[in-house]
Amino acid sequence: MLQKRARTTAIAGLVISVVAIILSVIMAVVYIAGFAAAVADSVSTKPVAEAPAADAPAADAPAADSAAVGTRENPAPLGTTVVVKNAGVPAWEVTLNASTLDANAAMAAENQFNDAPAAGSQWAMVPVTVKYVGTETGNPAFDLTFSFVSAAGTTHQVFDHIAMGPNELSATNDLYPGATATGNVVIEVPSADVAIGTWTVKPIFGEDFFYAAQ
Repeated sequence: MLQKRARTTAIAGLVISVVAIILSVIMAVVYIAGFAAAVADSVSTKPVAEAPAADAPAADAPAADSAAVGTRENPAPLGTTVVVKNAGVPAWEVTLNASTLDANAAMAAENQFNDAPAAGSQWAMVPVTVKYVGTETGNPAFDLTFSFVSAAGTTHQVFDHIAMGPNELSATNDLYPGATATGNVVIEVPSADVAIGTWTVKPIFGEDFFYAAQ
């Protein structure tokens, strides 16, 4: 009886072992198949890196802009109003109006003691309107310098040759914010090619702004 029970137990153990081995094989096969499918799926869906697009041909460089208005190469027309900054802060609005490039007769009529201009020179006069846009007070006679640059490139200023002109801007008193004044600037200038010279206005701390002579 005991031998029969032992034999039955041995057979059962053998069967269980065989079944376990079969299950292990099946599971291994399933795992391998699943892993292979996952690898295949990964390979098939991975995006292919695109070759970088060839650089587009560089656009033609824009033609160089003409010189900015207000330079000697491209002076502003008379009648143009410019905001003049002193040390980077707006201080004046300045407008040069229609000029008289031969003001000899006007200067002689204004004061009989005015000297005649030197040979090869003449008086030139331009009316100027200024508006003070600073925060305290300003005076154009002290804050602004007016010049005439000849066609040859020489610079000429009011105090090079002293004379009394009609309604001179330099006679203006201090102006408060928003106040305006108009007066003439008179400079002795070279007569040669005077019409292609330029007027300039410059603050104490700033750059020249150029106007056409007429």
